Amino acid sequence: MPITKDEIRARIDAFAADLTALVQKAALESVMTALGGVAPTVAVAAKAAPAKAAAPKAAPKKAAPVKAAPVKAAPPRAEKPALPLKPPTRAARPVGAKRPPEELAATVAKLGAYVAKNPGLGIEAIGKALATPTKDLALPVKKLLATGKIKVTGEKRATRYFPKA
Repeated sequence: MPITKDEIRARIDAFAADLTALVQKAALESVMTALGGVAPTVAVAAKAAPAKAAAPKAAPKKAAPVKAAPVKAAPPRAEKPALPLKPPTRAARPVGAKRPPEELAATVAKLGAYVAKNPGLGIEAIGKALATPTKDLALPVKKLLATGKIKVTGEKRATRYFPKA
């Protein structure tokens, strides 16, 4: 007696429902273990949706639900030591406040002298060498370019700075 399409569909639906239940159970156990709790030992019942097609004459056998072994709670994690804070590299000023003209002029001079001595570096390397955040170097670079004291090659992160001869 050949197997009908309805029987095949019913078996596939039952298999999919069992597989879904097992995946949900495994996910729940993983989350509970990660959170340090104890995973539930009750097997997740297969909440299979009823088959869309009529039930076959010989119903497929379902596997017995798998009971999970109790999961031991993970040992508590050791606290990571706090990282030392870096000292501020510039005077603290309110957010959005402009730099004083003297500070800006000093940064422009320092940046111009550094580029003259170390041509071809990117802004990240220059910022590290001068112990200045790159966002604080953006305006001084624009001022040096506008006055013609430096020139650039490349674009975006590949930008390199050279003194203008």
